[in-house]
Amino acid sequence: MSILADVQTFVRAVRDAPDLTSVETLMADAAREFGFDHYGLTHVERTGHRAAPVYLSNFPAAWLDAVTTQLYVHDPVLVASERSAAAFAWEDLPAILRKLTQKQKHYMEEARRNGLAEGFTVPLHIPGEASGVCSFATSGNRPLPRASLPAAQYVSCFAFEAVRSLVLAAPAAAPTAEDLPRLTQRQLDCLVLVARGKTDWVAGQLLGLSPETVRMHIDNAKSRFGVTSRAQLMIRALFYGQLSFSDAMMH
Repeated sequence: MSILADVQTFVRAVRDAPDLTSVETLMADAAREFGFDHYGLTHVERTGHRAAPVYLSNFPAAWLDAVTTQLYVHDPVLVASERSAAAFAWEDLPAILRKLTQKQKHYMEEARRNGLAEGFTVPLHIPGEASGVCSFATSGNRPLPRASLPAAQYVSCFAFEAVRSLVLAAPAAAPTAEDLPRLTQRQLDCLVLVARGKTDWVAGQLLGLSPETVRMHIDNAKSRFGVTSRAQLMIRALFYGQLSFSDAMMH
């Protein structure tokens, strides 16, 4: 089974997850499927919704105890996730932060000593709404499964969306595709091309529209979903089945 098919299977499962425990199990399974040993996902709601921060993880117990008691404030991964909009490997931390402090170096040394070797982190931020981060890690001397990093990034985004839906819906039922506003055909046409990496100008040429009209359709689609970025629009459209992986990935 291809990596893309594995991601699609994960999306279908996590979209229907009834609770956070189910998401936790699905994430542990996905981590193993894509060649990692551990994962950790945080979600903090910032809309005024009275929801406690969510932390899902299968990190080693010894490491979780160490982080809880003394090390958390020196985590360079969290600092880097605030400075980088792009996913990054832990080996790139010195380049992102320019220089690690001695306490940050000690933090990473302790992580390795407690079973976390190489890692890959995806910052997850919806401006004004929610914030979080998802990390995948290997143990021992196992290198990062680099062929799986794109899949890990997708899994992180969809798991974050699933957690957010559950947090905001509690105690009511989580929204379904039918509960959400539908994109118009023209909005979907524009989003498909944007998802394939086309500029507004190229999308306009292909659709017989001006770049300004393409931008308008995308902005209207973002408003319908209540998101502020094109990336989050694509994630939600994929998550709720209004955009298919085959359409988005086709060249």
